[in-house]
Amino acid sequence: MDYLTLLKLLSLYLFYPIFLFLKYVGLLLVAVAAPFLHLAHYLLHGCMWPLRFLAKFETLYIFVGAALLVGVVTGATLHYASAFLIALMNLESQPEEEPRGRTMASYRAERKDKLQHETRPPPRPPVSTSPRIESTFKDKFSNFRERDTYSERSLLTSTILEEDDSSDAGF
Repeated sequence: MDYLTLLKLLSLYLFYPIFLFLKYVGLLLVAVAAPFLHLAHYLLHGCMWPLRFLAKFETLYIFVGAALLVGVVTGATLHYASAFLIALMNLESQPEEEPRGRTMASYRAERKDKLQHETRPPPRPPVSTSPRIESTFKDKFSNFRERDTYSERSLLTSTILEEDDSSDAGF
């Protein structure tokens, strides 16, 4: 017997029990894990359902993708071609500078000036607790309910005239 054959035989007898032990442990683990593997299979099958549904529209995706690609290439080509022609013929228009509106600083300064130059109305006299009714007022309206409502000076007998609006404002 040469040394190589002896080494093979020795390793077989040394490692074969370890190999058998690992094989049986593996079979036991597979038997215990079988229900979980079955459940995982159905969960993955359910998770793949949306992708299987979308796969039915594969031709539509290809068509839309090709149309998108053609549109982007055509648009980019037209953009760069028109930009080149505008630069070649010097057709770029310079934007006119528009007068800027009021800035915050100018607005605050105007408001401060306005508040300084604004005159305030004189304060009102205090209201007394007992109102005084003048005798002329009392005499004038004392017989208000007894009056004839359709007298000549009454508003009910006069016509309210409306003016025609001749302005162009359209109100």
